[in-house]
Amino acid sequence: MKQLKKILIPFFVCAYALTGCNKWLDVKPEDKFIEDEVFQTPQGFIDGLNGIYLKLGADNLYGSELTLQVPDLLAQYYYMSSTHDLGIQALTNFNYDEAGPKNRISAIWTNLYVNITNINKFLENIETYGSVLDEQSKAIMSGEAHALRAYLYFDLVRMFAPAYTVAPEAATIPYYEHTGYESAPYSTTKEVISNVLDDLQLAEQLLQTSDPALTMTKVDQTTGTIDYGKKPYLQARNYHLNYYAVKGLQARVLLYADQKTEALAAAETIIQNKSKFPWVQSTDISDPSTVNRIYSTEVLFAFENRNLYGIYNNLYNPALADNTILTAGTSPSFLNAIFDNWPNDYRYSLNWQVAGGKSYNVFLKYQDLSNTNAPNYRYTIAGLRLSEIFLIAAECETDPNKSLAYLNEIRTHRNCQVLAEYADATLDIMKEYRREFYGEGQLWYYYKRTNTASILSATSNAQKTITTTQYTFPLPLVETEPR
Repeated sequence: MKQLKKILIPFFVCAYALTGCNKWLDVKPEDKFIEDEVFQTPQGFIDGLNGIYLKLGADNLYGSELTLQVPDLLAQYYYMSSTHDLGIQALTNFNYDEAGPKNRISAIWTNLYVNITNINKFLENIETYGSVLDEQSKAIMSGEAHALRAYLYFDLVRMFAPAYTVAPEAATIPYYEHTGYESAPYSTTKEVISNVLDDLQLAEQLLQTSDPALTMTKVDQTTGTIDYGKKPYLQARNYHLNYYAVKGLQARVLLYADQKTEALAAAETIIQNKSKFPWVQSTDISDPSTVNRIYSTEVLFAFENRNLYGIYNNLYNPALADNTILTAGTSPSFLNAIFDNWPNDYRYSLNWQVAGGKSYNVFLKYQDLSNTNAPNYRYTIAGLRLSEIFLIAAECETDPNKSLAYLNEIRTHRNCQVLAEYADATLDIMKEYRREFYGEGQLWYYYKRTNTASILSATSNAQKTITTTQYTFPLPLVETEPR
């Protein structure tokens, strides 16, 4: 990582100097002077934090690669013919040492660590120059930055380290909480998870007294008495790692670390405030021109990518050739298996339709809307949603009746029949993960966390065997060679 670190500070400046980046570098080549100038006013911090979110929502991270693409390809959601791109085929077959997967994995590693360094630099600047901020703004920005760092490190662990229950003491990834030029030693998964939870606890403390999400009727609201012209980050809090998103991320991390009692407690905090993230209603999805396939009101935290529909056209557009498009296959059998032969499930009826001249169902979740002015959820990709919180609660609750009630609440709001009882609690919960997270990248991590031995594959419509080792990406050469 040494060679990478030498370019991080100017990269960070470009990330939030959203206009005139070349001008900054031409006029102020010394990093210290750039920081002095950028952070002289609150606007510099606003631009800095906004720049971090924009970078995370870009195509090469959560705007596509880590949501729509890599984890879902690994989860066997998409049919692969023998004439599909060889790199994508290699990825879906867990052949990480082949050129295509190797390059993608290396880029993911680099982009995550670049953004972690951007966050670390932002936190250091809050400490150095934060006196220009009022107390609420300073607390919110610091809290969000700590939570963002936790989000990225947790995903690094989920990708590049064995599952927590498999090898918590194995040295896995380097952990940096400050900027610098020296390579950090490898930390164990247990150590990284501990640091992640520390960051989230600090974020919770900072946001608990400052985040307007706590008093909002709905966390996605954009109206009120706040002067949003001066503090735009106080509206639409679901596009920031707000207090409830931090609690949700705590629940996700704690469950991964097999701390189910603590995960349930974090999830219950959100469930008790679920009215702030209302379930999608039939009126939200009845008008094709504004259909809310993202279920945006339910999203605790979302990324925004203004290139989302370009990504859709490259991956899912029915005009694509059969050996290019990502779909569930030419037969309905795989989708019928996923949705238990219940086509009235909103996640099926809205997101999978025969369209565009294809004779089979194509994936429409990220198709642009014909009414481009009305919706406020265009360009949105969920990072954490209410349904995951209910699934975490269902898995962690020891009372089977309460657990089933959590699962049935999701099913009710997806237009599915409620279950009178569990046929198999583990299997029933897994099936909801499969239905719920198409195009969001979370199913793969469920499989890894539970060390699932075989995965239903869209290519074969049969179970595909996977080993524990195949759940973990190898460290890329950009990390190992400079050491």
